[in-house]
Amino acid sequence: MAKVAVVFPPLVVSRDFVDYPYFADLGALSAGGALAAAGHQVHVDDALSRPEVQRVGSNRLQLGALPGALPEADVFVLAQTPFHRPPGRDPMIAEVLARVAGRPVVLADLYQSGQHFIDVPGAEILAAYPEVRAVLRYEAEATLASLVEGLPSTRQVVLGREPPDLDALPLPAWERIDLEARFALNQRVMAELGRPSWAFPIDGHSLPLITSRGCPYRCIHCSSNPGLAPGAPKRQRRLSPPAMARHLDQLLRLGARRVHVLDELCNANVGHFDALLALARQRGLGLEIPNGLRADHLSNPQIDALRGQITTLSVSAESGVQRVVSEVVGKDLDLAHIGRVAEHAAAVGLPVLVHFIIGLPSETREEINQTLAYAQDLCRRTGAAPSVQFATPLPGTRLAGTLRALPHVADYGPHFQQHASPTNETVSPRELETFKQTFEQRLAAMRGPKTVVLCTTRKCNNRCTFCATGTGAQVDGDYGRQRELLTEHRRLGATRLELEGGEPTLHPQLFELIGFARSIGYDPVTLTTNGRRAFYPGYARQLAMSGAARIRFSLHGPSPAIHGENVGVPEAFDQTVEGIRNVKRAAPPGVELALALTLTRSNLPHLAAVAALALTLGVDQLDIQAVTPFGPATDSVAPDAPAAQESVMRLIDEWSERLRIRVFNLPWCLLAGYERFLAPDPVVLDREVLYLNDQGVNLFDYLRTQRSFEPGCATCARKVFCGGFYRRTNVPAPAWLTGPEDLPPPVEATPV
Repeated sequence: MAKVAVVFPPLVVSRDFVDYPYFADLGALSAGGALAAAGHQVHVDDALSRPEVQRVGSNRLQLGALPGALPEADVFVLAQTPFHRPPGRDPMIAEVLARVAGRPVVLADLYQSGQHFIDVPGAEILAAYPEVRAVLRYEAEATLASLVEGLPSTRQVVLGREPPDLDALPLPAWERIDLEARFALNQRVMAELGRPSWAFPIDGHSLPLITSRGCPYRCIHCSSNPGLAPGAPKRQRRLSPPAMARHLDQLLRLGARRVHVLDELCNANVGHFDALLALARQRGLGLEIPNGLRADHLSNPQIDALRGQITTLSVSAESGVQRVVSEVVGKDLDLAHIGRVAEHAAAVGLPVLVHFIIGLPSETREEINQTLAYAQDLCRRTGAAPSVQFATPLPGTRLAGTLRALPHVADYGPHFQQHASPTNETVSPRELETFKQTFEQRLAAMRGPKTVVLCTTRKCNNRCTFCATGTGAQVDGDYGRQRELLTEHRRLGATRLELEGGEPTLHPQLFELIGFARSIGYDPVTLTTNGRRAFYPGYARQLAMSGAARIRFSLHGPSPAIHGENVGVPEAFDQTVEGIRNVKRAAPPGVELALALTLTRSNLPHLAAVAALALTLGVDQLDIQAVTPFGPATDSVAPDAPAAQESVMRLIDEWSERLRIRVFNLPWCLLAGYERFLAPDPVVLDREVLYLNDQGVNLFDYLRTQRSFEPGCATCARKVFCGGFYRRTNVPAPAWLTGPEDLPPPVEATPV
């Protein structure tokens, strides 16, 4: 019998992991167990049992450490994983080879299933490592023992055979490594990555388990069943329940408290899955099942059983479009099951992660948008977290077979998340990245702090030509009712408050309202005001010290004439400007001041003058928003879209280095190249933003009905986070708005 050293080298991986590299050593431990059972003297050196985590550059980590010294051995079996990036030469493997120079080495895939497999030609791997005697491909246990007993005299690629009976395989050789050190590595990985939450946490004595190998389905992107003969039917081989019990008992005996089941598809067989859940529950073991389950094989009772046993339920949709799921992916899944699973899991309090792919062959731009809309709607309705990845043509997959030439990829791990591939004949990789980037911004806005926008009063001392709320009944909101609303929505998770009107400073209990909101946990509180009452220094001091963290002053022109034309009050400009100065003088550190301007035909040519005035007043932020539809007069007040686009871009070009500029309610396409200046559109944020007052008016609900998409929007990469275009012609007056004939005549404009 031979002396064999099985070596698992360290991993240098992107922080955007694919397939959980911290459990990639399972194949090496299984190989060690098989060699020991065959009578060989086995030493296992596992880099992951040396709890070192090192940063490599800005976005990579090295997991584990190289061995200090290796024992004398007749043969070294060196593990190569997808994270060692075949067929390229990995520096960690090269370092181990340097330490065993001159001794026989087998470089082995040690495939276990459950991880993406890079099925490149074995001859290319052999060429990358001239030091090795043999490259062993695919599953190793049925071939490895005889290979180390009789190494070939010439360098060659050896194809591993499938073990005829998974139940008969020996247990992995976990007892041959320092498990406490390995547990410590997992703890350090969690700390070093610094993620705010983990869908599948690896701390707390976690170990991996494979209960099946392969998958019976033929999804286009999947690399399961590598080495399968062309045309051969795919299948899955599974451990029997007694064999699963034997594996679980070993892990429990070795100190595991949580088991990560890494099967390619753990619930392909319902009976197998039920047995696994029951066996783990009987032993008090927690489970994590990172690879997406089939939703159509998940029953509601199974979901009930999983609650409390797993952290997150992972399911795979691949697309939100049934045609793509069925005809392109080949998944044979009715998407209705995704919604059912997400809804039931939400009802029982079990977090859900749903996997999606964009950039598949023949997938249209419109279908990509439909998938992203499906994902965000599912998230909004049920809380199911979407994980959107790019279609990535791993060598050996059907997806790779659709391309004339595969892209050169040094590391597939970050590719799934960060870099699109040329997998779609009509949508470029750059466009795909824009789709995903926009979707992630949309999610970030949805997941951000929930905001209540409270209409404090309908009273206003201006008569703005573009106002959608201030020309109705001149009444204040009921203070008691407003306190109830704030309390209710604070209990529902809202943490940010924006106070608007009418004109909030006309509310007799404004400062009490701010104080109450702060006392129950709203932070920050933002106030939008025309600032005219702050003309009086005493009131300005009260406003500055009210507890509002941010005060936005509505200023719609750089001169009395232009501002007055827009707000209907000739003296308003001087009062607002002096009010800003007074608040600026009285404001304590930490109170932010901003100007807010609504784009109109009259002020559009004067945006630069407004920016200059802002700096003169000591205000370094300028918020610009489009006219909201408020009735038949909208078209005469709102500027043409091309003119607004040109003026806003010019303003940003000239002033963005001196002012913080945010743009609200303009479609993304009007600010192409300037997207970073676009603020999240509240109309798109659904229930995350609430507009409330005592009259039952919901301005955001109304505004949603006044937005629309043009035919070309269906294919736009920004559609998922765009509210569309505001209606400008034939706009009905809101029920609470008086007719245009009741508005005061505009003030005559004079040159600035």
